Amino acid sequence: MVLFKKIKASALQMVLVVAVIIVILLFAFISLMFYQKRVAIKHANFSESIYENHQVFEYLKQANIPYGLTDSLDIFQNVSITKKQWGIFELISVKTKINKESFEQIALIGERNTNKKALYLKNNNQQLILVGNTKIIGNTVLPRLGVNSGNIAGVSYNNKKLIYGSIEQSETKLPPLKNKEKVLSFLTTYRNNSIAHFGLEQGMIEHRSFFKKTLSYRRNGVIDIVNSSLIGNIIIESDTLIRVHATSKLQDVILIAPKIEILKNFTGNIQAFATEKINIGKNSHLAYPSSLLLLDTSNKGTIHISKAAIIKGVISYLSNSKTANYTSQILAANKSVIFGEVYCQGNFELIGHVNGAVYTNNFIVNKRGGTYVNHLFNGVINSEKLSKQYAGLVFGNSSKSVAKWLN
Repeated sequence: MVLFKKIKASALQMVLVVAVIIVILLFAFISLMFYQKRVAIKHANFSESIYENHQVFEYLKQANIPYGLTDSLDIFQNVSITKKQWGIFELISVKTKINKESFEQIALIGERNTNKKALYLKNNNQQLILVGNTKIIGNTVLPRLGVNSGNIAGVSYNNKKLIYGSIEQSETKLPPLKNKEKVLSFLTTYRNNSIAHFGLEQGMIEHRSFFKKTLSYRRNGVIDIVNSSLIGNIIIESDTLIRVHATSKLQDVILIAPKIEILKNFTGNIQAFATEKINIGKNSHLAYPSSLLLLDTSNKGTIHISKAAIIKGVISYLSNSKTANYTSQILAANKSVIFGEVYCQGNFELIGHVNGAVYTNNFIVNKRGGTYVNHLFNGVINSEKLSKQYAGLVFGNSSKSVAKWLN
């Protein structure tokens, strides 16, 4: 019987190779399992961060948190929230961190009013007179003397009903805007915050994330924005006039000047703040959520929406003047369409359409040399055509909602 048999060296080498391969495969398998577990944990933490972020935004629809940084909330321990003003909207950043995984979102926040009226006309002891193809669809709040049909230059009211909705009695003042002081403060103090300056040139391209410092450009004299692409966290200010040409692309940008002109055929999304004049050119299209605000200190300021222009967002004329005048502070020309809200502490001349809500001191019609106070001639207001997702003016009597997610 042979107890020992000589093994060839080549066979021994084969055994060693096989053993090494097995060890490598086992190590690779263990590493893969470890990596998969880490990825699963990382994914779970990231998913939890995303979920909690969305929960925070849902919570903020009803909750009121202070401006600045809030490190934690009682019901959300892993969250930091930064709140500031961005034009007429609140800008809220929510960052959630679970272990080493974090997720951050930024959004513009407005107010969503599920009980929005088609029309709130201040009680100025005058009837609302409807003429021509005027049509008001939705619930209204009107002066004590109510509404009637009338005649201008031989044209009478053409529809069967005066108001296609309910009628309530209005007060002697418009509903106050709850965030007015915050908006006005933003316009004068934004330069005190952490911002960076840049040089604006014709034909430039500048895309600025809202996760970074605000870019600001300010100069004395006229600013012409020509053949440029400006997107995001950018503010442009002039002490005279800002003129935006149709060759430019603007998105989420804020413009501040005494006079602002958006030339015909422009397409973009802006917030414009002026003290003397805002003019939106023919066939222009301002996408949601845009806003136009004129703070009139001279009682001569105007917002002019030209023929066939489309604006999706908020149009506001603010004035503390008690002096009566018979000119239009906001004029929406023929075939113009506003999807959103018009808030006018003056006279609103509506010849186009408002798909949403109107709050105004007075209506006015200038026709064939005559001026007619609290008359509507061929204007249409239809609250039913406004999207239920719309978020805009803050009256403080409804929930907040995301107007737009930013990056």
